[in-house]
Amino acid sequence: MKNKLKYFLFIITSIIFFCCSSPATKYENAVDESKTCSMIFIDKSVSVDPNKQFIYEKYNKIINQLIDENIKTKGDRVEVFFIHENTAKAKVAELIARSEMEIAEGASATDAEAQKTEFEMDISKERSIFKKVVINHLTSTNPSASKNSTDILAALPLIDHEIGKGFTVKAYFLSDMVESMKGANRRDFHQTPPVDDASAVGWAREDAASLQATLPNIGVAQIIIAKPFEPTASRKINNPAISTYWQRLFSELGVSGEVTEL
Repeated sequence: MKNKLKYFLFIITSIIFFCCSSPATKYENAVDESKTCSMIFIDKSVSVDPNKQFIYEKYNKIINQLIDENIKTKGDRVEVFFIHENTAKAKVAELIARSEMEIAEGASATDAEAQKTEFEMDISKERSIFKKVVINHLTSTNPSASKNSTDILAALPLIDHEIGKGFTVKAYFLSDMVESMKGANRRDFHQTPPVDDASAVGWAREDAASLQATLPNIGVAQIIIAKPFEPTASRKINNPAISTYWQRLFSELGVSGEVTEL
């Protein structure tokens, strides 16, 4: 009897603590390198309202596209994190594809085509479920005081850790990228933004120098940034020096690919 393809969905629907080995460790690959981990960082600070029409439509489109493009076979996954004061411990969903295409040895062309069709239907169902889960997290509100701070830099060890496990990692930042943390050696772009490219580059170099030793794997990450601003937004609202900061920071950290801004 032909085995029916099965798939299972694992969803973490509440914030969990993220446990990992020392971030300075080069991790031994534990998964097939062909598997893709799409890490979606959704800004839940006060400066981003995903329920505004332009922002919702932009982010909804990006989420749908990335899931269609990246969820292709068993083992591909989507992880969702909230960006706020405690980003490092704000994983809210982990979705793992379980559909697998297995063409039985000696199967006729007709049977092989039927198995392929069944797989395509199963993976399509999984993608649809994934999209609904991520969109629900996109539109959820953050009623806690954590929304008053924005720790984007805390996402970097999370990305590094998944790369170390052997995944091809694509990290999506749905954020204005305005780092805003209090304390020594932290950036608060709300209070003190970079005024020009020169200051942005200088700060990026300083921060990269302090972070580099703890991020041995991040160079192969694919970084995609989607800001919530309309094309007509002024420089005061969409400070170009902040983009320069992040572009230079990732470059200084050894990210070899171009950082994409959508």
